[in-house]
Amino acid sequence: MKISFRSFIAALLAVAAVLVVYFQHERGRVRQLNFAAGPRDGEAFQLAEAIAEVTERYNTRIQITVLETRGSGHNMRLLQQGRVQLAAVLADSRPVQAARLVAPLYPDAFQLVAREDSGIESVADLRGHKIALPPRGAGQFDSFWFLADHYGLAASEFEALPMSTDAANFAMSAGAVDAVFRVRAPGNTSIQELIEGSPTHLVAIDQAAAMRLKQPAIELGTIPKGSYRGHPPLPMGDLETAEVQRLLIASNRVEPAIVSTITRVLFERRRDLVNLTPLAGFISAPDRATGTFMPVHAGAERYYNREKPSFLQENAEPIAVFLSLIVLLGSGLLRVTSQRRKGRLDSYNHELLVLYAEARGAGDRRSLLKQRDKLMGVLGRVVDDAEEGRITAEGFNVFSFTWDAVNEEVRDRLKGGGLGGRALGEDGHGRGGGGEGGGDSPSGSPEAGN
Repeated sequence: MKISFRSFIAALLAVAAVLVVYFQHERGRVRQLNFAAGPRDGEAFQLAEAIAEVTERYNTRIQITVLETRGSGHNMRLLQQGRVQLAAVLADSRPVQAARLVAPLYPDAFQLVAREDSGIESVADLRGHKIALPPRGAGQFDSFWFLADHYGLAASEFEALPMSTDAANFAMSAGAVDAVFRVRAPGNTSIQELIEGSPTHLVAIDQAAAMRLKQPAIELGTIPKGSYRGHPPLPMGDLETAEVQRLLIASNRVEPAIVSTITRVLFERRRDLVNLTPLAGFISAPDRATGTFMPVHAGAERYYNREKPSFLQENAEPIAVFLSLIVLLGSGLLRVTSQRRKGRLDSYNHELLVLYAEARGAGDRRSLLKQRDKLMGVLGRVVDDAEEGRITAEGFNVFSFTWDAVNEEVRDRLKGGGLGGRALGEDGHGRGGGGEGGGDSPSGSPEAGN
């Protein structure tokens, strides 16, 4: 079935209109994202709120709702279930399939706070004591048991009591527990309140390098001197501890363009973020040279590679050479095709000239009828070539003009005009009266003789 040019253009315009409407709708559509941020009193929650506020300030089509959760493990499950699209998690958390890295946010330190009169001076001294832990399901809860296992502490050797931050602070001030463990940034407000509520000290965790052998996400870190009190300083000096990065992750189902926009906010709106929370100053790009613990989101990757030359830019010179060769080759092919078409048309016109000469020299009707059959045969071949594109429309028009001239000559002679005024029958014998017409035009419709 042939489609007219007008119908083809109309279809293209309809498709273009649909695409314009679609892209305008997509450009104006507001994306709603849920951000699992952990406990409300944690630094991650504060930073998540800052990221949401600054992102919405500069990108009205993105709206982020920050959700309070139980911690990293809970956040991972929510992300996998599709209930949240963004999450803050500890780097040593067990990743889920949907998790993709956007950026490290800041380092969280393992912090063990013990009562002054507890006798706890190292992790191994926890034996026989009561310790308040973060709630089950939190990444901090799992981090403690990793720490205990490294120091060879069995669960039966001490009493571990999972509880909320406020409950742990109260239990410490009431003397109900001997120590509290948390994974928080140095200077954390809740730990500050814990220290101010009762006589306590910070316990060094001095085997981070060895723990890193078991969990590569662990890093060597310090709690700086005076993090919780300037005079007298607390801690008294830089305190060695283990450290793990707090990460911003996104679901692999979130559009790359959206994640790229959020990543741009992290690095290009840093001052706005720092004005809301100083921890934003620690945000960094993943160290992809040494590898990451989970794949980097395609949208974040797009931002990090923004200054990297594209494939076209990197290969501009060979692509230009290739395109030049293609143009030259195409030009050559067009020239060859044009020459072939012209050669084919010249051949047909030559046949017509031969037939014209033979028609003028024909002495009887039988010869003229043969010339007419040859003439129709040439026309059939030319029509076939035109339909297959071997002859252009312009060339066919030139051929038609010549063919009509030869056909007129044959037809006139069949009418008797060129045979001494006497028409011949098909058997070569003369007939009286009018002649018999038989010529056809290039259109293929018979023309009756008079």
